[in-house]
Amino acid sequence: MKEDVINNATGDPIVILIVDDEPDITTTYTMLFEHYGFRVDTASDGKHALKIIDSVAPDIIVSDYMMPLMNGAELCTILKKDTRWKDIPFILVSAAFHVKDIDTPYDLLMQKPVAFDALLKQILRFLMKRT
Repeated sequence: MKEDVINNATGDPIVILIVDDEPDITTTYTMLFEHYGFRVDTASDGKHALKIIDSVAPDIIVSDYMMPLMNGAELCTILKKDTRWKDIPFILVSAAFHVKDIDTPYDLLMQKPVAFDALLKQILRFLMKRT
Protein backbone atom coordinates (compact mmCIF):
# COMPACT_ATOMS: atom_id res chain seq x y z
CA MET A 1 0.00 0.00 0.00
CA LYS A 2 1.33 3.42 -0.91
CA GLU A 3 1.99 5.91 1.81
CA ASP A 4 0.51 9.39 1.53
CA VAL A 5 3.06 12.00 0.53
CA ILE A 6 2.99 15.73 0.17
CA ASN A 7 1.97 16.97 -3.26
CA ASN A 8 3.62 19.97 -4.83
CA ALA A 9 1.96 23.38 -5.20
CA THR A 10 0.00 22.25 -8.27
CA GLY A 11 -1.35 19.17 -6.49
CA ASP A 12 0.81 16.79 -8.51
CA PRO A 13 3.08 14.18 -6.94
CA ILE A 14 6.46 15.45 -5.74
CA VAL A 15 9.14 14.94 -8.39
CA ILE A 16 12.54 13.67 -7.29
CA LEU A 17 15.44 13.83 -9.73
CA ILE A 18 18.02 11.14 -8.95
CA VAL A 19 21.40 11.77 -10.57
CA ASP A 20 23.78 8.83 -10.37
CA ASP A 21 25.93 6.89 -12.80
CA GLU A 22 25.21 3.55 -11.12
CA PRO A 23 22.04 1.99 -12.61
CA ASP A 24 21.53 -0.23 -9.55
CA ILE A 25 21.20 2.85 -7.36
CA THR A 26 18.84 4.73 -9.67
CA THR A 27 16.69 1.62 -10.17
CA THR A 28 16.48 0.89 -6.45
CA TYR A 29 15.70 4.47 -5.46
CA THR A 30 13.13 4.78 -8.24
CA MET A 31 11.31 1.66 -7.09
CA LEU A 32 11.34 2.71 -3.42
CA PHE A 33 10.33 6.34 -3.94
CA GLU A 34 7.56 5.40 -6.38
CA HIS A 35 6.20 3.05 -3.71
CA TYR A 36 5.70 6.14 -1.53
CA GLY A 37 3.91 8.02 -4.31
CA PHE A 38 6.73 10.18 -5.58
CA ARG A 39 7.40 10.64 -9.29
CA VAL A 40 11.03 9.85 -10.04
CA ASP A 41 13.19 10.86 -12.98
CA THR A 42 16.81 9.85 -13.35
CA ALA A 43 19.96 11.12 -15.02
CA SER A 44 23.27 9.28 -15.37
CA ASP A 45 25.47 12.35 -14.79
CA GLY A 46 25.32 16.10 -14.32
CA LYS A 47 25.27 16.92 -18.03
CA HIS A 48 22.33 14.58 -18.57
CA ALA A 49 20.53 16.20 -15.62
CA LEU A 50 20.99 19.65 -17.16
CA LYS A 51 19.51 18.40 -20.46
CA ILE A 52 16.33 17.09 -18.83
CA ILE A 53 15.77 19.47 -15.92
CA ASP A 54 13.37 21.77 -17.80
CA SER A 55 11.08 18.87 -18.74
CA VAL A 56 11.43 17.15 -15.35
CA ALA A 57 10.90 20.26 -13.17
CA PRO A 58 12.00 18.50 -9.97
CA ASP A 59 10.90 19.45 -6.49
CA ILE A 60 14.08 17.98 -5.01
CA ILE A 61 17.38 16.65 -6.39
CA VAL A 62 19.47 13.80 -5.01
CA SER A 63 22.85 13.57 -6.72
CA ASP A 64 25.94 11.45 -6.39
CA TYR A 65 29.18 13.39 -6.19
CA MET A 66 31.55 11.28 -8.32
CA MET A 67 30.22 10.80 -11.86
CA PRO A 68 31.69 11.06 -15.34
CA LEU A 69 31.28 14.15 -17.56
CA MET A 70 30.00 16.39 -14.75
CA ASN A 71 30.09 15.60 -11.05
CA GLY A 72 27.39 16.40 -8.53
CA ALA A 73 29.19 19.42 -7.09
CA GLU A 74 29.48 21.02 -10.54
CA LEU A 75 25.80 20.30 -11.22
CA CYS A 76 24.79 21.80 -7.88
CA THR A 77 26.83 24.95 -8.45
CA ILE A 78 25.30 25.52 -11.89
CA LEU A 79 21.73 24.96 -10.66
CA LYS A 80 22.12 27.16 -7.57
CA LYS A 81 23.25 30.06 -9.81
CA ASP A 82 20.12 29.74 -11.98
CA THR A 83 17.10 31.62 -10.61
CA ARG A 84 14.76 28.89 -11.94
CA TRP A 85 16.43 26.15 -9.90
CA LYS A 86 18.26 27.83 -7.02
CA ASP A 87 15.54 27.10 -4.44
CA ILE A 88 15.28 23.38 -5.19
CA PRO A 89 16.73 21.39 -2.29
CA PHE A 90 19.91 19.63 -3.46
CA ILE A 91 21.10 16.57 -1.55
CA LEU A 92 24.64 15.55 -2.45
CA VAL A 93 25.65 11.99 -1.60
CA SER A 94 29.20 10.69 -1.66
CA ALA A 95 31.49 7.98 -0.39
CA ALA A 96 34.41 10.42 -0.61
CA PHE A 97 35.33 11.95 2.73
CA HIS A 98 36.94 15.04 1.18
CA VAL A 99 33.60 16.23 -0.25
CA LYS A 100 32.61 17.94 2.98
CA ASP A 101 35.50 20.33 2.42
CA ILE A 102 34.42 21.49 -1.04
CA ASP A 103 32.83 24.87 -1.61
CA THR A 104 29.49 23.79 -3.09
CA PRO A 105 26.10 25.28 -2.23
CA TYR A 106 24.37 21.93 -1.57
CA ASP A 107 21.58 21.86 1.00
CA LEU A 108 22.63 18.58 2.58
CA LEU A 109 25.59 16.21 2.29
CA MET A 110 24.97 12.54 3.07
CA GLN A 111 27.74 9.97 3.33
CA LYS A 112 27.38 6.77 1.27
CA PRO A 113 26.13 4.22 1.81
CA VAL A 114 22.86 6.06 2.43
CA ALA A 115 20.06 4.06 4.00
CA PHE A 116 16.79 4.65 2.15
CA ASP A 117 14.85 5.49 5.31
CA ALA A 118 17.43 8.16 6.25
CA LEU A 119 17.23 9.69 2.76
CA LEU A 120 13.42 9.60 2.80
CA LYS A 121 13.40 11.31 6.21
CA GLN A 122 15.63 14.12 4.91
CA ILE A 123 13.54 14.57 1.76
CA LEU A 124 10.35 14.81 3.81
CA ARG A 125 12.07 17.34 6.11
CA PHE A 126 12.90 19.57 3.12
CA LEU A 127 9.40 19.22 1.72
CA MET A 128 7.77 20.13 5.02
CA LYS A 129 9.85 23.33 5.13
CA ARG A 130 8.39 24.37 1.76
CA THR A 131 4.75 24.10 2.83
